[in-house]
Formats: sequence, structure tokens, C-alpha cells
Amino acid sequence: MKSNGGSSSRFILPLPAFVLHPFTALFLGVVHVYLAEGHLSKLIGGSRTWTDIWKGFGALAGAYIFAALASRGLAQRRKPGTSGSTIASETAKFTTNPANS
Repeated sequence: MKSNGGSSSRFILPLPAFVLHPFTALFLGVVHVYLAEGHLSKLIGGSRTWTDIWKGFGALAGAYIFAALASRGLAQRRKPGTSGSTIASETAKFTTNPANS
């Protein structure tokens, strides 16, 4: 996607840098699983309230997101020569090459 300046733009999550550290993201994922367990156990126990439904499944969704951030960070640490911007720039070179059309 091209912006007005002609450079490609990329969606970036508005998170502080320490959250993107793999161990911090893993910790936050575990906290979300703990919170989800509290609400979903009430659902299993028979209490059917809307609050427990959306908080339980919302916390599970948060755990999934933080697990994805943690695994992405760990994968990038294992390959020190590659990063997301390098991959994006290589993809841009391939897709904008007229010989590939």
C-alpha cells in the first residue's frame, strides 16, 4: 500500500516497546489465561451472565494475541539477520519488479 509520499506504510500496533519483548508478551498471555479461567469457570459452573461470557472469551482472545506476539519475538531473536522490515522490503522488490509481471 502506498501513502502520499510514495513509501510503503505498514500497520503497527500502538503498544509500548517493552510489551513487544517476548517474555513480557508471554507473561501477559499467561495473565489473560488466568483471567479467562476465572470467568469461564463461572460459566461451566452454571452462572450464565453476559459479563462472564464476554470477559472470559475476550481474555482468551487477548491471550492468543500476546502468545502470537511472543512467538513472533522469539522467532526473530533466533534469526538475527532477518527482521520484519527486511522481509517486507524483499517482498516489495519481488512484487514491483516488471520482469515478474
